Amino acid sequence: MDWSLFSLGAAGWGDELLHGLGITLALAVLSFLIGTIAGTLFGLVELHAPRPVAALFAGYALVLRSVPELLVIFLTYYAAGFVAERLLELVGISTRVSVSAFAAGVMALAMVQAAYTSEVIKGAVRAVPGGLHEAARALGMRPVIAFWKVTLPLALRYAFPGLANLWMVVIKNTPFVSAIGVTDFIGQAGTAGQNTKHYFAFFLTVLLVYLVISGLSMIGQLVMERRLFRHVPAAGS
Repeated sequence: MDWSLFSLGAAGWGDELLHGLGITLALAVLSFLIGTIAGTLFGLVELHAPRPVAALFAGYALVLRSVPELLVIFLTYYAAGFVAERLLELVGISTRVSVSAFAAGVMALAMVQAAYTSEVIKGAVRAVPGGLHEAARALGMRPVIAFWKVTLPLALRYAFPGLANLWMVVIKNTPFVSAIGVTDFIGQAGTAGQNTKHYFAFFLTVLLVYLVISGLSMIGQLVMERRLFRHVPAAGS
């Protein structure tokens, strides 16, 4: 392999690949964080809101889980500016709104993340033994306080493995944003291959980097799981 292809500066494509990797990681982190926070709220609304409101959020999650991520990205990119303009017109502001491809990619991936996170959170909350909430109520806690102090912290622990898997899914979904013009890691590798005709070298590098990211994520997941569940006895003990 010609290592000069990956050198920094004008002689190689190292700068471009690092920039693309930064874009990919930024997309993954931002969409995961935003989607996880929104999905947690959506899941709690589905569990505790009046039935019509809960049905609305459940329908949102069902639709987002039923359509391809690439379609969500396209719709978000081409519709976000239009929707923002119409909303501003309602308050008397007439202006042109342009949404960048990166922002649209983050919004789209976060929307999909939120749809899946809501299901994880609902399952985790339901997995918490009801007796714990009843014990908290018996100690004089109000229902809302008992939920935030007892049920939710345990539910988030139960949800952690599922959320960790969704992090891996978000990383693998980031290349879709290249369809709307975002120069992510794979996109930069494709450009480098097109200019040098060394496609295999650049895409092999991408493969190895993704494996490293996935490996580090799995190690982090194991460390966090051991910490979160260190007080839970092992099966059969």
